[in-house]
Amino acid sequence: MKYLIGILLISISVFWYACSKDQESPIPSVPVNINLSLDDPAFNNLNAIGGTAYIDGGIRGIIIYRKGVSEYNAFDRACSYQTTDSCAYVSLDSSISFVGCRCCGSRYQLYDGSPTVGPANAALRAYRTSLQGRNLLIYN
Repeated sequence: MKYLIGILLISISVFWYACSKDQESPIPSVPVNINLSLDDPAFNNLNAIGGTAYIDGGIRGIIIYRKGVSEYNAFDRACSYQTTDSCAYVSLDSSISFVGCRCCGSRYQLYDGSPTVGPANAALRAYRTSLQGRNLLIYN
């Protein structure tokens, strides 16, 4: 009986954690469907792991981060704190490992979009990416 209760408690904990990770972003959802060529000289930075690039799209633009050999992250540049403020957008910091909002001071990791310094407590809106040969698809 104790074994069964233990399994039940663990199952509930895992379910609760998974559901809490899927919270809706405070950044509005807009359609994104972008196909960019990694051979374009404007995206040379994306040819190296850790490289970044800004593109138009989303709410306030999109920042692309090359996470691994064939892994890319794409995040909306809109800050997840007070999203309606005209200054609420993120830009790369000097270390190129974080993005920060000059409006509220929040900082986010490029690795997964999660906030590291508040007041923001929600992650940046992430878009899906898919590498098709030398083309990177960014979509939702």
